[in-house]
Amino acid sequence: MNLLSLFPTPVGLFNLNREITKDEIDFIKGLQMRPNMGNTTSLENYILKKKELKGIRKFIEESLEQYFISVFQPQDTVKLCITQSWVNYTAKGQWHHKHAHPNSFVSGVFYFSANEKSDKIYFSKDKYERIKLDTKEWNAFNSETWWLEANTGKLIIFPSELTHNVVPVEEEETRISLSFNTFPKGVIGRNETLTEFVANW
Repeated sequence: MNLLSLFPTPVGLFNLNREITKDEIDFIKGLQMRPNMGNTTSLENYILKKKELKGIRKFIEESLEQYFISVFQPQDTVKLCITQSWVNYTAKGQWHHKHAHPNSFVSGVFYFSANEKSDKIYFSKDKYERIKLDTKEWNAFNSETWWLEANTGKLIIFPSELTHNVVPVEEEETRISLSFNTFPKGVIGRNETLTEFVANW
């Protein structure tokens, strides 16, 4: 049998491939925080504009470009740009509620501090199933959720409508992640097909 995976959900995995510097982590740990649903987040929500994270931003932008070109094969007239970005702090016993990212095209999460043995991010397939069968073995076709390991220095990029969450952290060390949204910039669509939209924000 030939089994095709039509219209799959593209999730990109990237690694920083260098140590996160002391200056970078000190900056992240020194940010002011505010309560979030289940954990805390930074007051600053354009964090990747800060000069202290210039190197991290460069890595994320290069990874985004690679993901965007590989998945969407866009015309040269459009590129993907980071909009908002913020830091999440999830201490022992805290969690991150199930959510997606409205008003964004592609989103991502970068891990400044994570326990590779226990930290995970869970993605969910939010689709109503008329018939629900008992399953003896899970795979990418029949699963309702799928988890990926959260490792320090790891970047995960995914479509913004893909719902995700974090279960309660078990370890003593606080998991620190940076999340971001994006939006296309440039000429989207085509004038002759009446689908043109010029996003020059």
